[in-house]
Amino acid sequence: MSDASEKIHTFDVEFEAVAKSVGKMRTEAVITHTGSKDSWEMASDEGDFHGGDDTAPRPLAYFAMGTTSCLMTQIRAFAKRLKIEVNDVVMMARFNWRAEQKGREPYVGIPDGIAIDIELDSPATTEEQIRLIHTAQKGCFVEQIILKGMPIGHRLKVDGEWIDI
Repeated sequence: MSDASEKIHTFDVEFEAVAKSVGKMRTEAVITHTGSKDSWEMASDEGDFHGGDDTAPRPLAYFAMGTTSCLMTQIRAFAKRLKIEVNDVVMMARFNWRAEQKGREPYVGIPDGIAIDIELDSPATTEEQIRLIHTAQKGCFVEQIILKGMPIGHRLKVDGEWIDI
């Protein structure tokens, strides 16, 4: 039970992506961790199916990596806070989508599920390991976006003005 006088600390986490189309289906982006000097140049491309040249990972590969590494990071970080010894973490995740298409219309992407298998090299009890994973899930921003079905706002620039769509 937490002490009622215990102060709750909040902090913002924000990333910004500035992306540009380059070539057939290649995207080049600079991802910046807002409020810090950290930034990364990243690229994605599609394979033949979408008319790309397969010169970089596909966009969904980044999603899979982001989801998996976010949870893995939280497991390792929160193990220290919860005083649960973890020597190593191995994950195997499966990301499944379907595409539904009527005739020649553009397809609609439908998520079918994500399954993550976790192996912890830890002397902790099964109950402690489960508590650690549940805590890490709550701290993983990607999992929370998925679980909460957070809406994504889109805007379009028309004649120099942004309009919500």
